[in-house]
Amino acid sequence: MTTPPPELLSSSVFAGRLVMIGCGSIGQAVLPVLGRHLEDIYSRMTVLAADEAGRRLARQSGVQFIHCNLTPGNYRKILKNHIRRGDLLLNVSVGVSSIDLIRYCAEVGALYVDTSIEPWPDVFDNPMLELEERTNYVIRTQVLELAKELGPDSPTAVVDHGANPGLVSHFVKRALLDVRAMVGNNTPTPSTREEWARLAQALGVCTIQISERDTQASQRPKRQGEFINTWSIDGFVDELMQPAELSIGTFEKRRPRGAREHRPGSGTFYLQRPGASTFARSWVPSIGGFQGMIVTHDEVLAIADYLSIRAGETFLYRPSVMFVYHPCDDGMLSALELEGSGWVRQPFSRLLGVDIVEGMDELGVLLAGHERNAYWYGSQLTITQARQHVAYANATTMQVVAGAIAAIVWAVRHPCRGVVEPEDLDFEDCLAMAIPYLGPMVGEYTEWTPLDGRGKYFPEKLDVQNPWQLQNIRSRQWYGE
Repeated sequence: MTTPPPELLSSSVFAGRLVMIGCGSIGQAVLPVLGRHLEDIYSRMTVLAADEAGRRLARQSGVQFIHCNLTPGNYRKILKNHIRRGDLLLNVSVGVSSIDLIRYCAEVGALYVDTSIEPWPDVFDNPMLELEERTNYVIRTQVLELAKELGPDSPTAVVDHGANPGLVSHFVKRALLDVRAMVGNNTPTPSTREEWARLAQALGVCTIQISERDTQASQRPKRQGEFINTWSIDGFVDELMQPAELSIGTFEKRRPRGAREHRPGSGTFYLQRPGASTFARSWVPSIGGFQGMIVTHDEVLAIADYLSIRAGETFLYRPSVMFVYHPCDDGMLSALELEGSGWVRQPFSRLLGVDIVEGMDELGVLLAGHERNAYWYGSQLTITQARQHVAYANATTMQVVAGAIAAIVWAVRHPCRGVVEPEDLDFEDCLAMAIPYLGPMVGEYTEWTPLDGRGKYFPEKLDVQNPWQLQNIRSRQWYGE
């Protein structure tokens, strides 16, 4: 194990070089923001990208841009020319292994940050692999095993720190404190994982939804055979085709039919169906109830693990955690068309950016089951507000940029913490860094439950005594009814 260099240990000022892998929508949006937080960074920065999309913007910033495709066979040869002790590697790519990059950075004494854990290509969308092999649980487990191998004092590697996964884990802690204050709970502010879990248990939180509704709209609507999204085409398609994953908590009376537990006692399950065809109900302040897809994300695993209380192999408390996502309307149409074509990719794709004329990305967490029913806390970032920070960005990419910047600054200030997930970071420090980029931060209670409107026109088997049960949240086909 290689320890961080002394200059990083004694100062939060970053004197090393920064290498960014990938320069798609997130990389391009983060470029102009980096210089606001790392002084004179552009003269010490290199972009390694698999296409030419970001070359012009990189050159405008004075950043070296190299067109290269990292593979399992060449990544070490390429990185040795650009990464050394005291540097920082920012991975915002799709299809470049986080695990291999983390290990390499630890060997040379460099810091590492990514916005999502990625494998090499042909994993998430590979029909030849077993369903479980294509889940986020498997990849995240490998990262946690690597964390143990490298040790807690190895160079800091912050994984999964974009918007979600990433900032939403800090939103959960902020929301727990808000609910605590509202119900008059006088317990001290938690400082350990166990204390956060005890607080969630004491408040009666049974369900946590990462709840996202994107209303951004383009002046040019989607056409047949076109896949549209607001962040990454390849990344979103991978998520849609992966099995739906969620954590099932101790309050649940039933498991969805066909749900498979990754490991006995893990509390984390995958469904034998893709996220694109698995729907659930959630709520956001601007429009109220909505239906979204159960998309697999690492935060549904990490948040549930962080807030669990065990006695041996038995859970005494664990919340159900899921990500309910309604992308922009053209993105939702694209997902439905993809499923309808038998998962054959559309021949054309378009990433929405300067053509967006209205809308916002409303991203937050919905904590439910407590004394006040449900509480949503999160970001309501409009396209107009996003463009005030980066003229060519959109609301979705700016929320991810906010998480990436918070992680970079935290890693520079804490250079020897080993491999860490968002839950391991100081949530107040990260929010203080990210919130200026997130638009209005809203906290709102609601009496809405997944039962609202259910059974009125189409009678269903519902648990009216326990409104936040999965059988009420889910669509009927989860249970084969």
